[in-house]
Amino acid sequence: MKAFVQIRPLMLWVLVLSLGFLMFGFPSAPSSAAGAIAITYWHGLTGPDGKYLTAMAEQFDKEQGNIRVTASVYPWDVFFDKWVAAAAAGNPPDLVTYHINEMPQYQEKGILVPLDDLVKQAGIDMSAFPEVARQAAYRHDKLWGVPLDIHPIALYYNVALVTAAGLDPNKPPTTRDEFLTWAKKLTKPDGSQYGVAMPATNVDAFRVWWGWIFQNGGKFISADGKTAEMDDPKTAEALQFAADLIYKYKVAPPGESDPDADFKSQKVAMEFQGPWWITGYQDAGLNFRTAPQPVIFGKPGVWASDHFFSLSQTKDAQRQMATIKFVKWLEDHALLWSQAGQVPANEKVRASEAYKTSKLFPFLKGFEAQIPYAHLTPSIVQSTEIFAENVQTPLVVNYQAVLLNKKSAEQALKDMKQGIQSVLNRP
Repeated sequence: MKAFVQIRPLMLWVLVLSLGFLMFGFPSAPSSAAGAIAITYWHGLTGPDGKYLTAMAEQFDKEQGNIRVTASVYPWDVFFDKWVAAAAAGNPPDLVTYHINEMPQYQEKGILVPLDDLVKQAGIDMSAFPEVARQAAYRHDKLWGVPLDIHPIALYYNVALVTAAGLDPNKPPTTRDEFLTWAKKLTKPDGSQYGVAMPATNVDAFRVWWGWIFQNGGKFISADGKTAEMDDPKTAEALQFAADLIYKYKVAPPGESDPDADFKSQKVAMEFQGPWWITGYQDAGLNFRTAPQPVIFGKPGVWASDHFFSLSQTKDAQRQMATIKFVKWLEDHALLWSQAGQVPANEKVRASEAYKTSKLFPFLKGFEAQIPYAHLTPSIVQSTEIFAENVQTPLVVNYQAVLLNKKSAEQALKDMKQGIQSVLNRP
């Protein structure tokens, strides 16, 4: 059995982490005050950002006495199996947070509650969310979840290294030429420092390439989710540029596997990464800034994902109503979530003075600026199988082969298409 952590009150958070995931099995049934409705909440955010969700659940409990929330966190590879098993056993969590592209698979299994009526009763305004996230929340003309955040990747750069290279940290690169100029000036001939991370064996490279596909007008999977289309010259050109950073321009380290460690150790001066690393790099004492991802090809485009609330099918109307009220509270208080290094999906929160004057806003604004041209991982039933991050799928094997200089981009994409199409063809 794989390990998980059950979240206790926040003052025990550090103790729980120090135990190193030494708790097993399903969490115990939630206790509640007399007359209060007890609901359960599961998510897979095992990193530092998870404690913010814990704190928010605890604050909700403090502010009212009618609903009590017990929150539990599992590593993602455990979370989904446990959720399906709990649903089959008739005891699923009332609320889950996962990624928006994963929704169709679980809606197809029949373990989600349609939320159209519930969000209206709770007063959740779906028009307050970005169109790209709002559209992905619907399937078969029904609403299956509520976005919590939207997190594009963006450019991180080390201010001290940029300054030492004679570059202006107040003017980060916005074009292909500017980006290459920065990358070259930030690379040292002795190999002790590279301009940019481009990991050959890490999912971060896929996320960068994903944005470049859309910048270049390339294709990946058809709009109906049935046909693999990535053997496209423009898609290949975008992937080749990633390899060229390593082997042609020699501004990225070959065989890189941990870009975050390389950025922290200053082996690389720039990195494309999500907002969840803001607080981690601050804690590491780095002097860094963030900016929108440069436009390498014809138009802006960037990978993004979205943490997403869904309700499990419990057939208990009272608990469902209590749960959607908790979701409404979380949305209204998403300012706290932003301080975990996440961009709130709710535009009303992002428009607030409290958000714009918050301590992380100078770092978050570059991510937020990219929302209008963000492209989510496709929301299809096979999404978790095709886009699994740490499994040797046709996607992973083939883009990594290009970045390891073992296949041409064209051959890798032909092989990738064949493997992904076989997944799409399964009944």
